[in-house]
Amino acid sequence: MEELLSKKPAMTKQQEKFSDSSKSGLLLYKELVVGSGSWLSFLGYEFSSLLINGLSGLLGFGLREKIYPLFLNKCGRRPAFGKGLVIRQPGKISLGDKVLIDDYATLDARGDAAKISLGNHVTVGRFSTIVSKSADVSLSDGVNIGTYARIASQSRIEIGESTLIAAYAYIGPGNHQIGDSDTPLISQEMEIRGGVKIGSQVWIGTRATILDGVTIGNRAIIGEHSLVRDNVPEGAIVAGTPARIIKYIDDR
Repeated sequence: MEELLSKKPAMTKQQEKFSDSSKSGLLLYKELVVGSGSWLSFLGYEFSSLLINGLSGLLGFGLREKIYPLFLNKCGRRPAFGKGLVIRQPGKISLGDKVLIDDYATLDARGDAAKISLGNHVTVGRFSTIVSKSADVSLSDGVNIGTYARIASQSRIEIGESTLIAAYAYIGPGNHQIGDSDTPLISQEMEIRGGVKIGSQVWIGTRATILDGVTIGNRAIIGEHSLVRDNVPEGAIVAGTPARIIKYIDDR
């Protein structure tokens, strides 16, 4: 019975990393929150988050505007940070001018090569999540993300200027490779297809899914609930599962 209880289940590499019994729980938590940063920076970030992360109203916004930029890699003028945010490894996150991160959103830059960059006037809606898993996630100026959207990948994600991403959209998901039949699927390596590149002034509808390896041209429109697994030309309107071209914006 003890042998069964001590046997580890199959896990992803992320789960294995944070189940490392050779490290203390405190060290694992520090690595999750600030990565390889110093203990001083970790304590400062923890103490600041404890005091200001849950504060509502003008006082909360004001204090977060002054304090959170101290921990970021770079932060432009007049950022707005909502309450209840999850910001992991802030030293790998850069923000432009007048960025709005609404309540309960998540910016998570995990992995040694992870980096999140948000341009000027970017808005991240409530409960939305941006996760960089050892890759660059770059949002250009004016990108607007609705509520409950998720942008996450182990390969690069690039989103062009003034692109609108509706609620519950999912960008960058990959698949576990089906290889060795003796290895549980959860432990298989992820299939990397070169990332997602989305052009400027694109509109991505509610609950649309954009798979890894897809390029979407400027001014394209992705219909709601669509599954995009192939490249989308500039100005195309696509919809369906899988998504197919319906027409082009310039068609008369």
